[in-house]
Amino acid sequence: NAICSYGNYDIARDFATFARYFEQYVTVKLHQTQAVMNCPKICETYMTISFDEECGYNPADLHTLVKLFRKRIPCCCLDEKYEEVKGVTKMGWCFNPQCNLLRVKRSKTMYCDRCRSVTYCSPECQEAHWSTHMPVCNTKAAVKAKFDTKQQNA
Repeated sequence: NAICSYGNYDIARDFATFARYFEQYVTVKLHQTQAVMNCPKICETYMTISFDEECGYNPADLHTLVKLFRKRIPCCCLDEKYEEVKGVTKMGWCFNPQCNLLRVKRSKTMYCDRCRSVTYCSPECQEAHWSTHMPVCNTKAAVKAKFDTKQQNA
């Protein structure tokens, strides 16, 4: 609570990113209930805090950050802060570096259908990024296929 209440958003973001990465690592490597790490979730957590000289900290980003901590801390210490930010739209990322938007409403993002390890703001961005993404996609799709086969045979 002190992290979010006193404006130490960079520290909060770093802790949240570590927590999200660690959860993904445990899910994939130890529990083996997921084939690959969910990179968009980790990136969204790390990129949650942006500072605008005019507006200060972006409240949409604080929504993601506060919600992440609130789900993981078993007390009511973040309830007040959550009430402040819960109505703000959560933001996601377009993984196409040539995209003019980069940040987009999370509800509007689309995952790569094959590997589900990147998100895009539009089919056009997905197509434009395909030549760069394809090698990673092929690798992750193969890992997912092997994982799915192993799960079905278990």
